[in-house]
Amino acid sequence: MDMKPFKLALTVSLLALTGMAAYAQDAAPPAPEAAAQAAKTSAAETSAQPAAATEAAPETPVPDAAPRLSMTTLPEEQAAPECDVTPAEITTLKESQYGTASNMWNLLYAEEGMDVFADLVPVDATSVVAGGAYTKDLNDTVYHPLLVKFDERLKPVWTVRGETKDQQTIHRIIKTKDGFTVLGDITDPVRGNGIYIAAYTDEGKEKAKPALIFKKGGDLDAKAFVPSQDGNSYIVAAQFIDDKDQEKQNGFLYKISKNGNLIWKRSYPTGRSNVFNNIQTALDGSYIVTGQIVLEGNRSGGWLIRVDEQGAIKWQRSYPRGLAASLQSAAQTKEGDFILSGKARPVDHQGKGLSAWVMKTDSTGNPLWQRYFRGAYSYEAPGVIVYEDGRASVLFSGAGMDSERRSHARLVTFSPQGRVMFVEDFTDGQNAVPARLVSGLNGERIIVGHAQTSFGENQESNEASAAPEYTYDGWLLAGVPLETFNDPCAAVPGLSPILP
Repeated sequence: MDMKPFKLALTVSLLALTGMAAYAQDAAPPAPEAAAQAAKTSAAETSAQPAAATEAAPETPVPDAAPRLSMTTLPEEQAAPECDVTPAEITTLKESQYGTASNMWNLLYAEEGMDVFADLVPVDATSVVAGGAYTKDLNDTVYHPLLVKFDERLKPVWTVRGETKDQQTIHRIIKTKDGFTVLGDITDPVRGNGIYIAAYTDEGKEKAKPALIFKKGGDLDAKAFVPSQDGNSYIVAAQFIDDKDQEKQNGFLYKISKNGNLIWKRSYPTGRSNVFNNIQTALDGSYIVTGQIVLEGNRSGGWLIRVDEQGAIKWQRSYPRGLAASLQSAAQTKEGDFILSGKARPVDHQGKGLSAWVMKTDSTGNPLWQRYFRGAYSYEAPGVIVYEDGRASVLFSGAGMDSERRSHARLVTFSPQGRVMFVEDFTDGQNAVPARLVSGLNGERIIVGHAQTSFGENQESNEASAAPEYTYDGWLLAGVPLETFNDPCAAVPGLSPILP
């Protein structure tokens, strides 16, 4: 059955050199008839190196030139002084070491069919609500919306397992004053694939009928949403895929009122296909969109756009890296700089998987430093948390590319200068696929995703679909809060730079 892609693993297919051979969307939830895979990792061997109107077309962004990289391998004990900022580094990650990283709690949510989590919101210091999708049993070929509230003992307080005839999933959740609002994907037999917004009470009761959005001529894929600055609506990022040519794709923004009315929509055609992956609110109240854009020569690059309350572009940047690149998430430091995360296809790709990509820019998108991570897995970086002290914890998803390696999650913590401070490895079941990284109210770093919890004894590959019987369970893991950190490179207030 051809299932609508839905972003649990956030494995947005990079645009191929020959156009967009694969959907530039996030991967489907492990489909009942064709499941995904997942794996693990650990520390590192480092190689150092030196106003959009409705449907209006913005100017074509000018690509930022990628820095030239040195491939000289340095032993770990010869790391550069921690206050030096190296413009770019390539790191080969070592094999994962499971069981060495601490966590506050680890939860698998399992019912009779498939259960997958896509997002989570903390309710208070002792409870959370997770959302995603489920199937009724292993014979059910349609995903339905899933919401679960867990208490401090990780026991379900209430569960919403929506009954739908056609596919309907939850992709993102926002906590409101009196409940929750969700964004998801929905399938209609006549109108095709679209997106929807629905509101729930604090007790998990649906408030009204969902607000539906469809677009003629193709499918819409929900990406992310944030509350608008006026407090009465939401800004939604979505992806449009032409139904006659799936290589023709464009990102859209919608402003939807809380009662479900469309206020405005904006498209951002660039002459070639582009992808929206995420949207976040900036410190000044504007919005930051991360994604991917096809450039000349059939290359693609990461795309960073800053828009105002009306969706008009304030500025944009593209970042061609390797054969193809995509930005998946952004977070802003208190100084106004951005930490961006995503993935890239190296020039020497040769089918060996992708590289995770982490970059710090100034407040207008100019690169300050960037890091690439590769290894025996296919890596991407779908989420990031930035702290007051300038550090950043980035979620890596490592997908096993053979039967010997398990898919897994990795938390990589960076200093403000881009130095890797430590790496934490996590997995569950046979394979684990992380989708989101959420900051908890107690400082915990919560990984949201799903895990493969059964495996065939004579299974020839690491793909779940190769197992005689397999299932997916919702997976939540809370990494411990970071310890207090004083940046040794930070300027001392009041200290004169003039030596006596």
